[in-house]
Amino acid sequence: MGSMNDNNIWENVQGIIRGVEVFATALEKVHTWYQNNAENLSKYLLAFADFGVWSVAIDKLLENQIVFTDDLPQELANDIYSGADIEETVGSYYFENNGRNMERLIHRCEQYEQVQEYSELYAQILSAYNMDHYLLACIGLFSLIDGVLADVSEADTTRFETRLNIIKGKFEKDIALNEVDRKTLCIHQAFNSFGTSVFASSKFSEREPLGVNRHWDLHGRTHREHSQIDFLKVLLWLDAIMFFANKDTQQSEGKD
Repeated sequence: MGSMNDNNIWENVQGIIRGVEVFATALEKVHTWYQNNAENLSKYLLAFADFGVWSVAIDKLLENQIVFTDDLPQELANDIYSGADIEETVGSYYFENNGRNMERLIHRCEQYEQVQEYSELYAQILSAYNMDHYLLACIGLFSLIDGVLADVSEADTTRFETRLNIIKGKFEKDIALNEVDRKTLCIHQAFNSFGTSVFASSKFSEREPLGVNRHWDLHGRTHREHSQIDFLKVLLWLDAIMFFANKDTQQSEGKD
């Protein structure tokens, strides 16, 4: 967390937004490819859900700070499209059945090489989470995300702009545009909505945001009660960022 004053903290958050704007610009060729292949893409997506339903569901998830990094099931997409409570619906997906899907997400994040470099921190984050200390767990996750982004960009800086520029270059070079990848599309949409995510810019002189927020959490200014779904939102962003950082070495997720 360091000893940065408020101005430096605000500049750092602004760097996040600028960095992702550059990141999204570099992904424009992906967006163009999807547009040019919309008909084939729609036919492909119809295998699991109507494309319109899927698109609306993704937008609604993002409006609630959720970047869905699993393959969105048809039933879940339909429920969200029909107006179901977003957090309740997503919470059921991840936390029901003894938290099986949540455990898969936790394990997937744990397997990233960059996260393994912070194994002690990640273990303590999970310990806080398992004891229902969700604020401490969120603070730990935000700190971990700062660290892994610095590592994958090979940059000795805390500015997200520099880190994401370097990640952007790797992704731009290595992405295979001949494969329809729903997860890539979901996460790409999430990065386009970065400004309203858990990383949204916010001034301490203004009212604290209603949703979980890196700026307020990481610098000890939050007064809101944090929940299990808040932790999930931040963990999903770790998964999304690591997915892009490792796009050239992605392997199919194993089946349980």
